[in-house]
Amino acid sequence: MMYNIYGLKWCVFCLRAVSLLQEKGSSFCYRSMDNESNTLRYMKECFDHKTVPIITFEKDGEETLIGGYDDLIEYFRQQEDKESDNSDS
Repeated sequence: MMYNIYGLKWCVFCLRAVSLLQEKGSSFCYRSMDNESNTLRYMKECFDHKTVPIITFEKDGEETLIGGYDDLIEYFRQQEDKESDNSDS
């Protein structure tokens, strides 16, 4: 699975998302939107997400929205809960 972070260099939560994915050892691509205002506007509309970072994951050629930094934390928490439930079985 590959993660994408669409962010801005001044965005603290974008940097935190990068750090979290690095800590998790996850594959990701940081896509700077600093000089891409039209692309960023399109991404915000496409995913109906108004702030940065916009974090997605790609699986089987499809890009799915996770959300922002807080959503990424929750996403990993849910993944850990699923793994924990599976190991209890």
